[in-house]
Amino acid sequence: MTAPDLLIVVASSAGIAAAVGIAAWALLRFFAGARIIVHVITVVVAAVAAVVGGVLVAAQAMYLSETDVQLALAIAVTSGLVAIVVAVLLGARISRAAGALGDAARDLGAGIAVSSAEATTLPVAEFRAVLRELAASDARLREARDEVERQAVARQELVVRIAHDLRVPLAGIRAQAEALQDGLAPDPDRYLAQIAAQVDRVNRLVDDLFAVSRIDAGALALRRQPTSLGDLASDVAANVRAVAEAARIELAVDVAADATVEVDPSEFGRAIANVIANALQHAPAGGHVGVRVDAGGDTARVTVTDDGPGIAPGDVEYLFDPGWRGTTARSPHALDLGGGAGLGLAIARGVARAHGGDVTTVALPGRRGAAFVVEIPLLKPLPSPAGSRRSPAGSPPGTAR
Repeated sequence: MTAPDLLIVVASSAGIAAAVGIAAWALLRFFAGARIIVHVITVVVAAVAAVVGGVLVAAQAMYLSETDVQLALAIAVTSGLVAIVVAVLLGARISRAAGALGDAARDLGAGIAVSSAEATTLPVAEFRAVLRELAASDARLREARDEVERQAVARQELVVRIAHDLRVPLAGIRAQAEALQDGLAPDPDRYLAQIAAQVDRVNRLVDDLFAVSRIDAGALALRRQPTSLGDLASDVAANVRAVAEAARIELAVDVAADATVEVDPSEFGRAIANVIANALQHAPAGGHVGVRVDAGGDTARVTVTDDGPGIAPGDVEYLFDPGWRGTTARSPHALDLGGGAGLGLAIARGVARAHGGDVTTVALPGRRGAAFVVEIPLLKPLPSPAGSRRSPAGSPPGTAR
């Protein structure tokens, strides 16, 4: 066969294959919603038709005898039919795998658990990957749904507790005000002092609610400035030292390594104060609360420990939920240093995270009590003396007890 004849045969075969391919593409477009097995069979039939067409062109170009042409066609058609049967069998398997993916997607939408255990039985690697991703998505959605439900319950409980915490002081204020108004108060000055104390308690609660609202909305305005963490923790502890002494609780500050952090002193001081107040509320009379400041790597830490009843293992995940107050394993102390609605630790964590830090709790192996760690990114370490400094709250660092 000469070169021109060969070019004619190749061009003719390519034209037939292109025509068959265009026809198959149009057919698949028309049956776009058909099952996957229809698409597989269409592709195989198109390939067989292209081969048979090429054989016919080649037979005509080579001037083969009628017997040779029939033999070539018989071989091509037989091979094509076998290929189609194989495609049907394989396509059915792939179609069943696609059906399994569809069932998994429907289960995901209906809230039924999707398992990735069946992924190994699917014949196509892409299908296995899709099923595993569906199972992973189902796990993430379930976790998110559980978290939303848990937060909804926590919010509902918070509203109930706040309503109760507001009702009690307001009822007391009303009763005492009526007694003063009617001239029935035996000691007006004492009644006025009690009213002022109740108003202060309500103000603290309202302030905490506003703080939680700002934190949740991401609207906490911070005026950052370089601050000595040791001085800030010492000042905060000094503000509550009188309360601790009145309750016969030892409160000491240990500045093991001072550091400069870029924080809003007012807001971050509030976070530290809430953690210290939580420790004082749960420390027993005659107990101890320790505040330790140190730094390591790129993080500065304020660790607050107490020797109270500790934290029940099942309570750890709820410690920082707004409104959560704990179980009898860590019941509130008689001290009332906050608004009473269980918002202190939630505010502390929210403020710390707004600064790029966090508040966490750590175990105290071999002893009672609890420990909370307030972390903040380190800006610049300050020169520290050899050894740590330990002082009672309210005394300058380095002053003897």
